[in-house]
Amino acid sequence: MTNEPSTPVFFSRALYQSIVDHARSVHPEECCGLVAADQKGSPVRVIPMTNILHSPVRYQMDPKEQFSVGKAIRLEGMSLWGIYHSHPLSEAYPSVVDINLAYYPDLFYLLASPVTTPPALRIFRIQNGKVSEFPLILKEGD
Repeated sequence: MTNEPSTPVFFSRALYQSIVDHARSVHPEECCGLVAADQKGSPVRVIPMTNILHSPVRYQMDPKEQFSVGKAIRLEGMSLWGIYHSHPLSEAYPSVVDINLAYYPDLFYLLASPVTTPPALRIFRIQNGKVSEFPLILKEGD
C-alpha cells in the first residue's frame, strides 16, 4: 500500500465520476461512501453510502449499511481501500472534525468539492492527527 505522500495514487476517471455524481446528487448535503480495492490493492469500486445526518457540514454512514457493505466487499475478495465524502460548502481538505474522526490510518480519505470547475477530488492519509496529501492521477479505463 502506498505510504509516502510523494507517491502518486492512480484512480480511474470512472471512479472519480462516480464520486462527483454522488456528491452532486445529494448536494447541498455531504455525500459519503467507500472505495473497494482488488486483490492487487488497486481501487476498483465506489460504493455510495447513506449520510444519516443529512447535513451540509457533517456525515455519518448508516452503521447497518456499512457493516453489510463491508461484509460484501470481503466476500467478493476485495478490501476496503478508502472512505470518501464531499465538502459542498468548502474546499476539499479535511476539517478538524474529519481529522478527529479519522479512525482508519491505513485507509485513504478522499474529499470531493462538487461545486468547483472541474469538481475537485483530493486524496489524503490521516494518521495520528497528521494530514498527508497524495498526488492523485486520473487514468482512463476502469
